Amino acid sequence: MAVPLRDNSLKLFILSCSVFVVGGISNSAIGVVWIYVQADFNVTLSALGALVTAATLGRILTSSSSGPLINRFGIATIMIAGLSLTAASLIGFALASSWPAVMLVAFCSGVGSGIMATGLNTFAAVNFSARQMNCLHGSFGIGSTIGPLLITTIVIDLGLDWRWAYVVFTLIRLVMLLMFWLTRREWGIGEAKGNAAASGHANMCATLRLPLIWLMIGAFMMAVGTELVAGQFANSFLIEARSIDAKVAGAWVSAYWASLTLSRFVAGFFLGRISNSMFLRLNSIGLMLGAGLLWLNLGPLSSLCGLALIGFCIAPFAPLMTSDTPGRVGQVHTANAIGLQFTGASIGMAFLPWLAGVLAEQIGLEFIPQFVFLVALLTFFLHEMILWREIRHPLARLS
Repeated sequence: MAVPLRDNSLKLFILSCSVFVVGGISNSAIGVVWIYVQADFNVTLSALGALVTAATLGRILTSSSSGPLINRFGIATIMIAGLSLTAASLIGFALASSWPAVMLVAFCSGVGSGIMATGLNTFAAVNFSARQMNCLHGSFGIGSTIGPLLITTIVIDLGLDWRWAYVVFTLIRLVMLLMFWLTRREWGIGEAKGNAAASGHANMCATLRLPLIWLMIGAFMMAVGTELVAGQFANSFLIEARSIDAKVAGAWVSAYWASLTLSRFVAGFFLGRISNSMFLRLNSIGLMLGAGLLWLNLGPLSSLCGLALIGFCIAPFAPLMTSDTPGRVGQVHTANAIGLQFTGASIGMAFLPWLAGVLAEQIGLEFIPQFVFLVALLTFFLHEMILWREIRHPLARLS
């Protein structure tokens, strides 16, 4: 059961969920708006991968420096800086007149988003229960479901230029910025507890010497990269390869993000009856099945079910593997291990969409579901290797 919250903590929890919703909206929107961006800037499909890579490189930069920044300046200052930077990046995207400018604002957006993600997750890890943490990540999925529908409404239903959508996104960020400014003195709750807990951490070199950590990094890289590939390329794939109407395709992409969100909210029901390891094993199999349905192209309904199944099965990987980290590597390595896993996730977000775009240009968009299937197979293999090593080397988690 969740721990009852004081009034101010409940307020901060709701505000944190709101930030995750807003992040999900802009994160999923690029996949739907891309077809219009591509025409405006006269770039190829692989440019989408390059754009995602630029944003992810910004996130990687943030992950290596945000911890000391949080310790020095505090959560509120970090969040205000991140919201300011992402708001400036969104309006910059709307006003950009050249592709290099778009790449620059994408990188800045990644830096700002990474700062916010690290700040909120740090605060939540200290102040919120595990159930509330799941709600945070589920809130991101709610935003990811809204994003494609919002783009479809603005561009198709209202007939406005795609840039107006990013003006709307900017205004939403500014509202979030105002809320954090008004509550800036309340974001110190539990920080002393977090600092005390940090005293028993191993150094990074010791964590990197654990063989298990490299398998965990690889699994994060594949799982999170697969989630992004499926979400970002689905709209172009459905319209150009499967000749689906643009509005219908936008709804299908929303269904993908909706299934991902639903999975995160209902995972707790299943986890009370099955172990995390078995649950992820079944999800790996379901992920390959979903990619297979999309690959076989047995009909519109089959493809829609395949896309939704991919979203439903990939969603639990990052939260559950993060939850299992202390038991796998020991408490002293936990902070380093989680940071390394999310660095692997950022690398997967940068590399896999780029690779998928390049291969799709060479082979055809029909290669996208095949690519997802192959990466899902590799994710399954890495997870099984993690479980095998836990059985063969049980002391490794305490080293």
